[in-house]
Amino acid sequence: MKAITVVEPNKVVLEEREKPKITAPDQVLVKIKAAGICGSDVHVAHGTNPYAKYPVVIGHEAAGEIEAVGEDVKDLEIGDGVVFEPITYCGKCYACRTGHHNVCKELKVLGCIVDGVFQDYFVCRRSQVYRFDKNKMSYIQAATCEPYTIGAQANWRGNVSKGDVVLVHGAGPIGLIVADVAKSRGATVIVSEPNESRLKMAKDFGADYMVNPMKEDLDQVIFEITNGEGVNVVFEAAGIPALLSHATEILSPAGRLVAMTFGKEPIPVNFKAINAKELTILGTRHQYQKFPETVENLPMRLDRVDKLITHVFTVEEYQKAFDTLADKNSGAGKVILTF
Repeated sequence: MKAITVVEPNKVVLEEREKPKITAPDQVLVKIKAAGICGSDVHVAHGTNPYAKYPVVIGHEAAGEIEAVGEDVKDLEIGDGVVFEPITYCGKCYACRTGHHNVCKELKVLGCIVDGVFQDYFVCRRSQVYRFDKNKMSYIQAATCEPYTIGAQANWRGNVSKGDVVLVHGAGPIGLIVADVAKSRGATVIVSEPNESRLKMAKDFGADYMVNPMKEDLDQVIFEITNGEGVNVVFEAAGIPALLSHATEILSPAGRLVAMTFGKEPIPVNFKAINAKELTILGTRHQYQKFPETVENLPMRLDRVDKLITHVFTVEEYQKAFDTLADKNSGAGKVILTF
């Protein structure tokens, strides 16, 4: 079978591997049908992910078809469509005991620490897959379930509620998904993005206001919209650490900052503003129990999903797919590989 493997940083190959087999009664064998390329896959390929272990098959966003099940798996049938939860955890540490298994001390992430889903077949525990209705969405559409769980997690962390005014920095796939979920929770959504093609997409994902910060004064726009109060929630999904520092200036009293950026260096934050406004700063990573609601809700968002997916390539075209994602002029949103 074929597998996209990062042998070492900056060395990505399409190699032949043996088809995996079920070795435990609680496992399932899945034929991968479609998988999305995430920015974190690019980071692993380039050697900029500090957690990556090499060599590793990359990929963690996928949908596939059940081909075989272990003897203890009674609730899945051959041919069922499934999506993957790409993390495993110990279930015993403090984080796991308190409902945060997504930051387990022994967390293992597919496509980073252990082999991922960019391969023809994949074996995992039954608990890592969720069934979806193939009559309601295709494998290509279902491959966006995982990134939508990230948007759901971020909004949950930010406690986005009806009537909130939300600012999303960045209109890449994750930023658009965050905006979409925030709008579904009843928020007024502002999206800031300097790339005009991406900014135009934001309207379809619930943006009430779209701002190009290179052409407009974002702060002025925010205070005009909020009558000088500031936004209630800021999502930093652009990958620009300076925006995290600036967030304390544009947040309203009792506002929340959801930091989605992993900065390489410590990021200064104004604690005078944090205390004066009683702001809350929240980290967010992966997701916790967001797959059931996402699998249920995604078929109702397929108009947006279809706009989010801009390019589809076969696994043999993986290099072209990565190049398209990296090209800022390609108009790429979510790039999908088919197997």
